Amino acid sequence: MSEPFRRLNLDWVLPSLAVGGRFPVEAAEHLARKLGIRYVVDVRVEERDDEHVLREHGITLLHLPTEDMRAIRGDMIDDGVAWVTQQLEQGHKVYIHCEHGVGRSALLALCCMVALGHPPLEALTLAKRQRWQVSPSPEQLRTFMAWTEGWRARKGLTWKVPVFEELTAIAYSHLRTPPPPGTDD
Repeated sequence: MSEPFRRLNLDWVLPSLAVGGRFPVEAAEHLARKLGIRYVVDVRVEERDDEHVLREHGITLLHLPTEDMRAIRGDMIDDGVAWVTQQLEQGHKVYIHCEHGVGRSALLALCCMVALGHPPLEALTLAKRQRWQVSPSPEQLRTFMAWTEGWRARKGLTWKVPVFEELTAIAYSHLRTPPPPGTDD
């Protein structure tokens, strides 16, 4: 495969779940053949992956159009989580992406990780460790909190829903700079 596809804007947050940004349509073959991805979720409203080209390479597309910096609608999160987790449970690889792989795609991936058994803070910590760009907007983090509360209640889970400050401490950790030497901060 040609050099441009050697480093696509994606990272594996779980062994079979990748999160990232848009990709050139010419990379569809690389996604399928080299990375083994058979399912793609595109959460952008401003563009949409070419479903025909993806299908030619054996990739199925789910499109959940969402504006940049905004949260995915609750019904679309539920649909996306059900679809993604079904594929993962069947042993398939899934790629969730938005334009840059920072917020919208991260939100859906985090919800999927929770649905797969990761408590919310663990899911965010793991995603952030695997992909430093994971940095959902405040609206997206609040939606994640609300979704996890609903999921916890429906499933009778005992972990606590994190507060906003706990989530931002992880999501925006890349923005913190170490204090200058000799300061108490």
